[in-house]
Amino acid sequence: MARPLYEASLPKPDQHNPQGHAGLWYDKFCHTWTRTGDRWSMAAGGSDHDQNPKLEWINTVTSRPIGHAQRLAEYASRMVGLVEARGGRWAALTTESRFVTGLGRSHPVENGFAWHPSLGVPFLTGSSVKGMAHAWAKAEGAPSEQVDRIFGDLEHGGRITFLDAVPTLPVQLEADVMTPHYAGWSPEDPPGDWRSPVPVYFLTTAAQSTFLFGILPGKHGDPSDLDAAWGFVDDALAWAGAGAKTAVGYGHFNRDATETNRLLERISEARRILEEERRRSEANKTPEGRWRLEVEGLSELGVLDLVRTKLGSNGLEDAAERHACAAAIVSIHGEMVSLWGDGKKQAAATNVGSKRLRERAAQVKAALGGDDPT
Repeated sequence: MARPLYEASLPKPDQHNPQGHAGLWYDKFCHTWTRTGDRWSMAAGGSDHDQNPKLEWINTVTSRPIGHAQRLAEYASRMVGLVEARGGRWAALTTESRFVTGLGRSHPVENGFAWHPSLGVPFLTGSSVKGMAHAWAKAEGAPSEQVDRIFGDLEHGGRITFLDAVPTLPVQLEADVMTPHYAGWSPEDPPGDWRSPVPVYFLTTAAQSTFLFGILPGKHGDPSDLDAAWGFVDDALAWAGAGAKTAVGYGHFNRDATETNRLLERISEARRILEEERRRSEANKTPEGRWRLEVEGLSELGVLDLVRTKLGSNGLEDAAERHACAAAIVSIHGEMVSLWGDGKKQAAATNVGSKRLRERAAQVKAALGGDDPT
């Protein structure tokens, strides 16, 4: 049966690709519609045992955690680096209860969901964090002058920047339900407990999900304002909650020291990976750099074999490449090549005779143009 999805000629996917963008899948490719004549509907069937098509669609993103761990770690690394470079504040906070944001967005299941545009995970916009903290500051009776400085007023912008809150790890999503017992009543047919409630399903982020929050000072910000703003964020998340349905306990966050330490470890690893990628990219720009990457990590026997195959009589024909290869070997293993010249090996496990070692040292020297390898 055709589905109401763009062009009829396009393939209709039945499963969400875990490597793909869950938000695009959830918002754009809903395929649990049913058709009666010319009308498409997502109403449940007549049997109590029929699967609700809205719940069925929600469950396509609840079977496994959503998000790419390495990309989330890289994002966290960049965000923490920005905050620390600007002298801001950040922390990893974990939900005590379910968390939901974006319910007001349009969606076939009636209730929408806020997805990060590039990471494809649930998130809380910086403007929402700011609005939550602003409401908390006013409710707590913070001085109006301080509130206006931090959050801005009709004439001036605020002196604190509030960043988007994004998960630090792939998150588990769950289906939840609200049951309005008194919908559709009229004066002639008043509300009452005898009515048959129609469940309304919606998507949530499971409890024990950790998000990264951060704020930055403005150009003319006062350090005391930064501390006060962070206090408003911290207290509002713990006591008032963020996102939708906070009045019934959703969206409460608490500091998580253990997860903060784990996040720091993941950030360190992500930075190491990025630095290694940059180093390798830079090395690949020159012949010697490429050969250094080839030589790194080789055992003595591996280097000897590289010299034999690349610098021997049947090796590289291009003189510049031979020189670059030899230069890379000497820059990393110069002491070892010097020992070869004396007929000595560096590692006891290298089963090569003195004559062969001297020969390899001579090949390196010849590729360098006769220069002393050391």
